[in-house]
Amino acid sequence: MTLTDALRSATSALAGNAKQASMLSRNVAGVGDPNYVRRDAVVSTQLYGAIKVDIQRNVQLSLYNSSIASNANAANAITVKNGIDQLVYSIGIDDFANSPASMLGDLKEAVELAAAAPSNPSTSSALIERGRTFATSLNDLYSQVLSGRADADKEIASSVDKLNSLLGQLETINEQIVKGTKSQQDVLDSIDIRDGILEQMSHEVGLKIVPRADNDIMVLTSNGLMMFETTARDISFQPTASFGANTTGNSLYIDGVAASGDEPWLPVTTGRLGGAFKVRDEILVSQQNQLDEIARSVIDLFGEEDQVNGVKPKLAGMFTWDGGPAVPTAGVLEPGIAASIRINELIDPQSGGDSALIRDGGINGDADYIYNTTGGGGYSDHLYALASSFDDTTSFAPLAGLPTSQSLTDFAASSLDWLNASRQAAHNDANYQSELSLQYNNAFQSEMGANLDAEMSKLLEVERAYQASAKLLSTIDEMYTVLFNAMRA
Repeated sequence: MTLTDALRSATSALAGNAKQASMLSRNVAGVGDPNYVRRDAVVSTQLYGAIKVDIQRNVQLSLYNSSIASNANAANAITVKNGIDQLVYSIGIDDFANSPASMLGDLKEAVELAAAAPSNPSTSSALIERGRTFATSLNDLYSQVLSGRADADKEIASSVDKLNSLLGQLETINEQIVKGTKSQQDVLDSIDIRDGILEQMSHEVGLKIVPRADNDIMVLTSNGLMMFETTARDISFQPTASFGANTTGNSLYIDGVAASGDEPWLPVTTGRLGGAFKVRDEILVSQQNQLDEIARSVIDLFGEEDQVNGVKPKLAGMFTWDGGPAVPTAGVLEPGIAASIRINELIDPQSGGDSALIRDGGINGDADYIYNTTGGGGYSDHLYALASSFDDTTSFAPLAGLPTSQSLTDFAASSLDWLNASRQAAHNDANYQSELSLQYNNAFQSEMGANLDAEMSKLLEVERAYQASAKLLSTIDEMYTVLFNAMRA
């Protein structure tokens, strides 16, 4: 090897060592940064012994994609859990004392006590107050459900706003990356920033990231809706100010395509967005329907029937609603009836009603509906029949999501069981998905993040190599000096 070749190799090695040292210093600075991906040096020997050092990000795509997916799954599960918890807290998390099943049991007991002492005004008054408590609690629970749907709708709007903001940031940084790559600039830090933006987006909705030339990317939802391709695509959602019994929340649109609603092309089911839609449009709607069915069935159970010819329609008894005195059809959902169920004013002493009509019948003023035809103060057959009816099989609407043929008591218990099972499943899923996400993110940091001890160890090796190259360069300089002095002589 000539001195010229040796000089070329030494200077090349020295430059390569300096480049590696700079890279390792960046790695050390990136320790603890969750968005920083470790840089690795790829060293190769070129023509005439020149050393080339390429700096690359140490990315394992399979682990990265798994980490992104786990973020979406965990955010989805946590959102669903929080939505169910909010409902459970309103019912009474310890003993479910405010649950329809519990209140229905209290109401049945009050009917039985009134039947046992039909001539005692205090038992009929106690029955009315128990019924008032039942109706008011059902009203309040229904309001809580509607409020929960409104909260979920607000969470959807918040998630959409965040996604649109992040997509705007993604467009800016991605343009810088593509331009920088084409002009052969170092864009690795910018790619880290872009990955941090994508990581935030993955909590809002599941992502599918497609790499393209010049470090460009295309971003879709996990189910295939376009969110970003050169430019950010619009995500639109119109919040609903308030929810009523028949309110259907507005749909989500991604790049003009419906992603929620009755007939979405590709529904969003992942991330915080998917969880909020599940709470708003599925879980709380089911609970809403169940409360409506409990209210409808109670009104039907206490309704009065024609005792003469049996041809007249059933009329509201102790309980009525906005559609009273008619009694809603069994097995047919009556949206909002749980919000309007109340004590019938005609038997309510607070409204000038006669509480004895609970025992005797004829509440609505029609003599054909009187049960106690003799007017006896000890008459209790109708009250005992009412108490027994709590356990009679009746029909319920399929939209409630529970068995359609069972007793009112069993239906209310099934509703509570459904809520408990949904809550338990949501908590289990949230715990599992959160732990899985944590494990993936820890694995991501372990495999692709910077470790201080490892980076410092490598930096010492590079420094020793740098010193060796510098010493070689110094030796070559001395040899050149000897050579030039010999030539002068």
